[in-house]
Amino acid sequence: MNIADQHKAEVDDGSRFAFGKNWANFLSSIDDERIALAVKSLSSSLATDDLTGKTFLDIGSGSGLFSLAARRLGAKVFSFDYDSDSVGCTRELRRRYFPDDLDWTIEQGSVLDKDYLGKLGTFDVVYSWGVLHHTGSMWEALANVKPLVPVGGQLFIAIYNDQGEITDNWDRVKRRYNQLPAPLAFAYALWIIGREEYPAVVSNLRNGTLNQYVRSWRDYAKISTRGMNRWYDWIDWIGGLPYERATIEEIVDFYSIDGFRLTKTFDCSGYGCNEFVFSRDALSGTVIDTPIKGANTFGRRFGYRVVGPFADVANGLLVEIKALPPLQDGETHVLLSDGRIVSETKLDEPGTCVFLSDRVCASDLDGKANFVAPAETVELRGPFTRTWRRNMWQVNLPHLASLADYPFGGERVSPVFIFEDDQQLPTPHSMHADIDRLGEGRFAHWGEHIFFSTSDNSDPNTNGRSYRLLLTRAGHQASAVK
Repeated sequence: MNIADQHKAEVDDGSRFAFGKNWANFLSSIDDERIALAVKSLSSSLATDDLTGKTFLDIGSGSGLFSLAARRLGAKVFSFDYDSDSVGCTRELRRRYFPDDLDWTIEQGSVLDKDYLGKLGTFDVVYSWGVLHHTGSMWEALANVKPLVPVGGQLFIAIYNDQGEITDNWDRVKRRYNQLPAPLAFAYALWIIGREEYPAVVSNLRNGTLNQYVRSWRDYAKISTRGMNRWYDWIDWIGGLPYERATIEEIVDFYSIDGFRLTKTFDCSGYGCNEFVFSRDALSGTVIDTPIKGANTFGRRFGYRVVGPFADVANGLLVEIKALPPLQDGETHVLLSDGRIVSETKLDEPGTCVFLSDRVCASDLDGKANFVAPAETVELRGPFTRTWRRNMWQVNLPHLASLADYPFGGERVSPVFIFEDDQQLPTPHSMHADIDRLGEGRFAHWGEHIFFSTSDNSDPNTNGRSYRLLLTRAGHQASAVK
C-alpha cells in the first residue's frame, strides 16, 4: 500500500485526523499579515533573521506556512508531509508566493520511513512543529530526525505536553471525535469548545470585558504569534489523532545523549505544545547536559548533573565534582536522586564532595538521575487547611510571595517545589481545579499561598508524612557540570 492509500485508510477507520483538509480550509485566511507573523516567529525561535545559504527541512509541512516563512528568510527549503492534502496546501502556497521556484521542493513522505529519510541528506535547520506526536510512533519519529541534523545544525520541534490524566482525557475526546460522522463530529466539537471556553466567557461577562473575549477570537492570529486561526486550531486540537505526548525533561534527555544542546525552550505549562530548539554540538553518543527552564523537577531545573562514580565512605557518599553551584544566603547543597532528597549536608574536600547520609549507599544511586542543586529548605507544618472540596490543601507563606507564579501566566515560574517524605511531588504549577479534582501530588505557588495535594490524596494532617519545600533564590539557570 502506498503512502496516500495508507493515509486514507487510517482516516477512514477513525485512527487519524484529516489534518490536510483542515489546513485546506485555513488557506483562505492566509494573508501578508499572517505570513509576516510566521516569519517573525521563526526568526525569533532560531535567533536569526537571515537563512540565506542555509538548507531548511520542514517535516510535516501542513499548510506550508512555515516552509514559506523559511523561504522568505532566504533558506533553500525541502517540505514533506504524510497527508496528501497537506502536500497540496504547501504546493498551493508555493504557487502563490514562489511560483516555479527551484529552491523549494515539496514531496509526500513519512518520517517513519528510514529509507526515504536516508535519501534526503542533512540540513542546516530541521523543523517539525506539532507533527511527530501525530505519527503513531512518536519516539521512533523523534529518533529518525537525529541523523538529519549535522554537527553545527539546528533542530526545532514542538511536542504535546504530558499532563498525565488530563492528557489521557483529551486522548479520549480525540478518539470520540474521529469516530463520529461529520455532522455529529462538528456538533461534538462545538460542545467541547463551549465547555472549555465557558469559564472565560462568564469571567468576562462578570467583569464587563466581553469585548476582550471577542477580540481574543477575532485577533487570534496576532495573539498566537504563529499567524494561525483560532477556530482551525481548536479543530486541529480536538481531532488530532494519533496523539502522543512527553514531558520537557523526556525530550531534552532523549536528545542530549546524542550531542544536542538545548538553546531555547517554551514551556506551555498546559494542554498545548512545548517548543524546543537544539543546537547539535557533537555526534551521537556524546552526552550534553542542559538545565531546563521550567522543568518539573527541582534537580533538572536548578541542579548540576552528577554522573559519579559514587563511593561509600565512613560518613556518607563520596563523589568527584569539579565545580559546585554557588550558594545564596540560607542555601546548602542538596543531593537529589530520581527526585528524592538524599542529603542536604556536605563536606568539601579538594576536587571531591562528601554528602552525609545514613539512608543510602553508593550502589543505590547507580543508573539514577542524580543532581546537586543549591537549595533553601522550608519545613511545612500543619494544620493544613482544606481548600475547596476534595484534594487541595493550603498553607500560607507570606515571606515567599515575591517568588510566586504570576497570576494568569507571565515570565516568572516559581522556584518552590514540595517534597513529601523527601520525594518531590510530581506536578508543579498546576491549575487549582486540577489540584482539587485530580490531586496525586499536583501543587502550585500562588501569591502568599502554597496549594497542594498529597501523592495518594490522603489528608496531610493525619497521614503521618512530613512535608517541606526546596527553593532557590538565584535568578539564573544552573549550567551543567562537565
